[in-house]
Amino acid sequence: MKILLTGATGFIGSYLLPELLRNGHEVIGLTRTGKGAKTLEAAGATAMFGELTDLKSLRDATNSVDGVIHTAFNHDFSKLKENSEIDRRVIETLGEALAGSQRPLVVSSGTGLVDRSRIHGLARETDKPVSSALFPRAATEEAAASMLAKGVNIIVVRLSQVHDTEHQGRLAEHIRIAREKGFVAYVGQGENRLSAVHVTDAARLYRLALEKGETGAHYHAVAEEGVPMHAIAAQLAESLSLPVRSISTEEVEAYFGWIAALAHVDLGASGKATQTHLGWLPDGPGLLEDLRNMNKG
Repeated sequence: MKILLTGATGFIGSYLLPELLRNGHEVIGLTRTGKGAKTLEAAGATAMFGELTDLKSLRDATNSVDGVIHTAFNHDFSKLKENSEIDRRVIETLGEALAGSQRPLVVSSGTGLVDRSRIHGLARETDKPVSSALFPRAATEEAAASMLAKGVNIIVVRLSQVHDTEHQGRLAEHIRIAREKGFVAYVGQGENRLSAVHVTDAARLYRLALEKGETGAHYHAVAEEGVPMHAIAAQLAESLSLPVRSISTEEVEAYFGWIAALAHVDLGASGKATQTHLGWLPDGPGLLEDLRNMNKG
């Protein structure tokens, strides 16, 4: 298949690109820079210069491909609502170009967007998302639902904590704060959990979703259902040579700052249905192993 890949030189995209090429797909990768174009072409892909806000170019490119995988997102959280609405418009633009054709559109969401007030225990693939009025990032899920209603063959990959030894996602902020404060903290007993997946496993899931995914399905990129925050904090403390301690709920905001709302939330999630439906068997290193071996620079 000829695939348009957004975020082709990003963290996940840089692993997904060779995964697609190895499996016989032709890839057009969206990039903003000459350096990105050289990287894509060296890997065997075709570079397409453009921005996510250039909707006409995205629409035109979509008209010439057999499917789209959308992994790009601006992670400037100071502009979360603005960037989430950009993502909504991108998905709508891609979807409208693909509507009625059965060509797949695979988009990226997160297991953290599941409405946890409506579930008990692990978040599952069939669980509904929160409203974007409560959390702007859920605009992605709303756009996907809108496109599904318009006949688009849309598939949603919900990411958990994606990691390797270089990238720690949300935990990068925990690391920054710990270095600033001089200790690693967790809240209370630290029994709230974080689901996780190694980036190579996530990349393989995107490919399988493209090739075998069902229209309207949600797939969870979850290899570890829930790593306790006290275990994560202990490993970070060891890796950073810092002390670790429990803090009370009254201390959360002062310590964690803008991520305080996430510090004590349980984000456990299941990927069992995804593994069964797609034959996806994650085998990459676990989160604690990557934190143990992380690049400390």
